Amino acid sequence: MENLWPYLITAAGGYLIGSISFARLVFAKLKPGQTPDLIRTPTTDGQAELVSHAVGATNVMIAFGPRWGMVVSLLDALKGFLPTLSLLLMFPEASYHLVVAIAVLIGHLWPVWHRFSGGGGNSSIMGMLLAISPLGLIITHLGGMIIGSFAPMLAFIGGIFLTIPWFAVLRGIQSPEVVFAIIISILYLLAELPEISQLRELKRKGHVIDSRHVLSMMKKSAATGNPVESFEDKDFRA
Repeated sequence: MENLWPYLITAAGGYLIGSISFARLVFAKLKPGQTPDLIRTPTTDGQAELVSHAVGATNVMIAFGPRWGMVVSLLDALKGFLPTLSLLLMFPEASYHLVVAIAVLIGHLWPVWHRFSGGGGNSSIMGMLLAISPLGLIITHLGGMIIGSFAPMLAFIGGIFLTIPWFAVLRGIQSPEVVFAIIISILYLLAELPEISQLRELKRKGHVIDSRHVLSMMKKSAATGNPVESFEDKDFRA
């Protein structure tokens, strides 16, 4: 039991760090008293929409422009990078850095301060992967981009799942890093289940999601430097 306490303390600290929602802090500063704008992706026929309840850097970019979005993305990445790298340097022979990385992700996805409704986890995962395997981050996310060229909505999750074979080759199939990669893949997928359920229901009703809508909004925001009009006020009837 004595050997378990450091891991428990590490996990608790990582969870509390991960639970800090920088996106919500930005919304609280720029839109005090208002609920953060949700990302709504319309169907190609304009008759329905997919609502993402995650609140993160993408929401901030669309609502307030690219500079604020980049700030949130950087802070979320540092949230995963700094604790992971610190423990890796201090205890290179132990797995504390993997435990804290997983805990940060859990806190980010299901923060105790916000009724367990958090962000998407993209930037935080990139930050922790940068600390653990910088080359792995580049290779797996390039693979995700290739997947995204065929199926845009699978781009990031594809990159995450590619960390499993990457660490299997790099560290061995039974290594702690492979366990870490499997866990973060499962956690990311679990966080996406509400949206996956919506997608299945929309598909059952014959709707097709305009998967490039959010990307086009982000590009417009980046090009103009200003927030863009969302679909929040439009009337959709599924």
